[in-house]
Amino acid sequence: MELAGLVDSHVHLLPDRLARAIRRVFTDMGMDRFAYPLDTGEVLGAHLADGFTSAWTLPYAHQPGMAARLNADVAALARTLSTAGMTVVPGLTVHPADADPGGDVEAAHDDGGRVLKLHCSVGSYGPDDVRLDGALTVAGERGIPVVVHVGHAPSGRTAGEELDALGVAAARHPDTTFVIAHCAHPATAAAMDLLARHDNLMADLTPVVIELVDLDADQLEAHHHRLLLGTDMPNTAVPAGRVIEWLQRSDLSAEAYTAITGGNARRLVTG
Repeated sequence: MELAGLVDSHVHLLPDRLARAIRRVFTDMGMDRFAYPLDTGEVLGAHLADGFTSAWTLPYAHQPGMAARLNADVAALARTLSTAGMTVVPGLTVHPADADPGGDVEAAHDDGGRVLKLHCSVGSYGPDDVRLDGALTVAGERGIPVVVHVGHAPSGRTAGEELDALGVAAARHPDTTFVIAHCAHPATAAAMDLLARHDNLMADLTPVVIELVDLDADQLEAHHHRLLLGTDMPNTAVPAGRVIEWLQRSDLSAEAYTAITGGNARRLVTG
């Protein structure tokens, strides 16, 4: 049974070879400092010290033909990493160019996967790609939340107009819950507008490499039932403690703070 505590809804604890390849992408882009090492034991130890009791680990496929194996590897890794004090929730992913993305979601969910991750820039597609319809339909039927990194910029940032495609997908799949990764930073105003138009949208507060999400205390309070805490560890320069301190300084109501830091995430993965 998962313990009450903080839930990190956006981390990338991945098989070692893939984890090292992703770290090289960041260093090749000029990133020279990271808040965490790649060692999974060390990063989870740091999360335990910060008060986390659960983390969603989110894989993503950069090309067709790799999603099914990656999903199986991440599910196995999550089982290995979960302890009495920390539940690692395995994510799953698909690529629209694969033969049966919907079937891939079914298979991964049957193997324990609980959160679907779509990374539009890495996979070179949009969330409204009709080839994803089968996967998004299955996600809705099975209650699997879909975390979507909408932006295509190498920096991880999202432009406001890029959110239009997610609005199309949300309207096409009203029974599927979508989570806007990084709150579409810096297009957070556009993300909040999109939430107002679609009841099946949420957003996570995961920093973008070195930048906290640009939401003020009033916005956090007003939308608290649709926001999730996230850190992007290990490939971030922002330690989890800084995100937690930002939320604590925002002087949120107890209800809002509890919802954002764990309650909303638990509701999404437990039904």
